[in-house]
Amino acid sequence: MTRARLLAALPVVAALTVSCGLGGSTGSSKSSDTGKGSIAKNFDFSGAKLTVGSKEFTENVILGKITVDALRAAGATVTDRTKLTGSTVVRDALTNGDIDMYWDYAGTGWQLYLHHVTPVDGATAQFEATAQADLKANGIKWLGPAKFGDKYAIAVRQNAPGELGQVSTLSDLASYIKAHPKDATFCGATEFFDRKFKNFMQTYGANFPKSQVHTNELALDYTNVAKGKPCTFAEVFTTDARIKTQNLKVLTDDKGVFFTQLATLTTTKAVFAKYPKLDELAKTLGDKLTTTEMIDLNKMVDVDGDTPEQAAQSFLNKFGFVA
Repeated sequence: MTRARLLAALPVVAALTVSCGLGGSTGSSKSSDTGKGSIAKNFDFSGAKLTVGSKEFTENVILGKITVDALRAAGATVTDRTKLTGSTVVRDALTNGDIDMYWDYAGTGWQLYLHHVTPVDGATAQFEATAQADLKANGIKWLGPAKFGDKYAIAVRQNAPGELGQVSTLSDLASYIKAHPKDATFCGATEFFDRKFKNFMQTYGANFPKSQVHTNELALDYTNVAKGKPCTFAEVFTTDARIKTQNLKVLTDDKGVFFTQLATLTTTKAVFAKYPKLDELAKTLGDKLTTTEMIDLNKMVDVDGDTPEQAAQSFLNKFGFVA
């Protein structure tokens, strides 16, 4: 996120602090339904007043809603401020005390907040390095993590004709751009362009012509590349069910420019000192948040038309966390 966009976004965060955010609801103690599951039996957050945030994309909103409902089932009063726009904005909301927790990704923490260029080899090692460094530098606790890891990828449609259909790696993509510059078009969301696009192009020598790079909402990446218009290639997330439903092919990242980022619940050292059981809660939820499970939850919202709240309740019911 550029400084200009960040400054423009800060009033939005302030407004969310005064109101109840986009989610906007405040819950209290265990309801007659949610009080019957394993969360209510194993955790007691009675008297706690907590605010849960999330980023704006489907997966992160679902994770936020799961946390909201789990904490309410454990007796907490919870303010729902999910769906804040952009990693920097939601991170600032955490460090400023506007929210108490949200789910983030270890690679994002390592590169965006801790300003490292080179990732750590291995998803677990990356999580541990991020957790240790962020706690020391910024007083942020990384809890869990979840079983699933997410990462950026580049996709093309499966049924692409001719030489385009032969592209299977990101090195192939670079060769295709050189051979067919007029046919090489790209779609991506703002955050991808801010954080990853330049490094991706430099690593592979994949130089898309500026006029053929399109900035759009993440959801449009999948539909646009599936049509082949206005882009032949697009940014995607590996846990997004639309890769399958839109019949897309994820290109092999043969030089490892993108890396797996385990999802983890983040909070401040001060909040964790008051509620140390948050770590056990994050691990309990995270143990069931596998890659397959997360793809299914994303599909419920992005493909089937359910709400993030419904997906969260489905997850919590499925594993007996609430009843």
